[in-house]
Amino acid sequence: MQIIVTQKDDLLTSKELCLSSDISEAILYELVEHNIAVPIEGEHVTQWQFTVSAVTLVKKAARIQHDFSLDWSAIALVLQLLGERDELIFENEMLKRHLSRFKHLE
Repeated sequence: MQIIVTQKDDLLTSKELCLSSDISEAILYELVEHNIAVPIEGEHVTQWQFTVSAVTLVKKAARIQHDFSLDWSAIALVLQLLGERDELIFENEMLKRHLSRFKHLE
């Protein structure tokens, strides 16, 4: 199922997140418990609201769990390390571009 989100509606309910990520509410609860998915509003699972970007993260976490059978705390660490790796790759590319400007001055 695909959920279409407009600019006015940039939040997803827990049900919408579960449907768009193909996970159960119980798995979503585990993801929230391990700070993999963080609701930005609501105190109970039926009231939780998530940003649209949570879909990508939840799908990635579910795929890692399915492929490697890791527990959720390990998946949280894997996702953190992958995020740090992506930041380092971005920073490295930016520094390479800056460095290339100086190479032309030689």
